[in-house]
Amino acid sequence: MMSVHTDCIVSVQILSTLMEITIRNDTFSDSPVWPWIPSLSDIAAVFFNMGIDFRFLFPLENLQPDFNEDNLVSETQMTLGGNGSEDSSCKPIFSTLPETNILNVVKFLGLCTSIHPEGYQDREIMLLILMLFKMSLEKQLKQIPLVDFQSLLINLMKNIRDWNTKVPELCLAINELSSHPHNLLWLVQLVPNWTSRGRQLRQCLSLVIISKLLDEKHEDIPNTSNLQISVLYRYLVQMKPSDLLKKMVLKKRAEQPNGTIDDSLHLELEKQAYYLTYILLHLVGEVSCSHSFSSGQRKHFVHLCGALEKHVKCDIREDARLFYRTKVKDLVARIHGKWQEIIQNCRPIQGQLHDFWVPDS
Repeated sequence: MMSVHTDCIVSVQILSTLMEITIRNDTFSDSPVWPWIPSLSDIAAVFFNMGIDFRFLFPLENLQPDFNEDNLVSETQMTLGGNGSEDSSCKPIFSTLPETNILNVVKFLGLCTSIHPEGYQDREIMLLILMLFKMSLEKQLKQIPLVDFQSLLINLMKNIRDWNTKVPELCLAINELSSHPHNLLWLVQLVPNWTSRGRQLRQCLSLVIISKLLDEKHEDIPNTSNLQISVLYRYLVQMKPSDLLKKMVLKKRAEQPNGTIDDSLHLELEKQAYYLTYILLHLVGEVSCSHSFSSGQRKHFVHLCGALEKHVKCDIREDARLFYRTKVKDLVARIHGKWQEIIQNCRPIQGQLHDFWVPDS
């Protein structure tokens, strides 16, 4: 009822009652049985009834639940007691995305994962995390604060039992949720970075996405920060805007009937190359500036500074008419400054690059 009621105030009131009942059962019950929490199938059915396609909830073929869309439809018909046609039972309750109802479901799941950490198996948790990430890409949800999403993500990550094994799998799966650079950066920045598991996932995911955007062959994700910085250096060398532009031009020429491109198309490709550089640099910052480093890693940052200067900064020629170049160069300066701070202080430093330019998706 909370998830389908079209009155936002009533939905919030039902959420309050549902949470109160759950907390009371957990706190005052002498029963050894845990309070009821919705199964993965229950959660999927709730979003399915809102009109969210099953393939959207579980978009990856190699990561599917042990039920399918037909199962959800059958359960819905059973709930209706056999009254109503198949068409009516499949009809979405909402004509537009119900942000309030979705957030109320997420809030309740946050409570459930907090009071019953062992309520879901690792595979179910991965499917829930991917579901949340995919839903967060909806444009309507991008317009509202996703604090409740992040709170639930913290609980889900904390509840994964075999964390070190699941991190690489999770990174590769999240990486497949979109092909657009801006969306991929959005997914990285959705991961909470104020917990150790969140920072680890954020860094590893950034490396996987950098590899994807550079068309690099997938390789195992390094676990230690030393290895991550070493891999980052190799990627940084490939982020020269002019080289990225050459790749785009060659690809576009191959698509053209006469094998040529005009000046306007070349300018558009240059904008795309700098846009890609901007996204890649943000991901570089996520890997290198989101956690503590020891003094023994100073030499790695010295090498990174040299690569950033040589392969990116020196390749950018600013022009008053081409402001996007200045945007990228400004980001280079901010990253370089953070690395210099780490080098000079030689002590654990935490920091975060803040997004100051969000291009259209």
